[in-house]
Amino acid sequence: MPTYKTWSYSHTYIGVTYRCQHIKRGLTRTHISESYVMTYVS
Repeated sequence: MPTYKTWSYSHTYIGVTYRCQHIKRGLTRTHISESYVMTYVS
């Protein structure tokens, strides 16, 4: 049981970490594209 709980915890932690990195990367990409669009429009 502890082994399963540890595996589940580490698995969840990896998933959360990956999601955070993915969101950061996505936000950065969105910010860059928004800046490009604003520069292009103006």
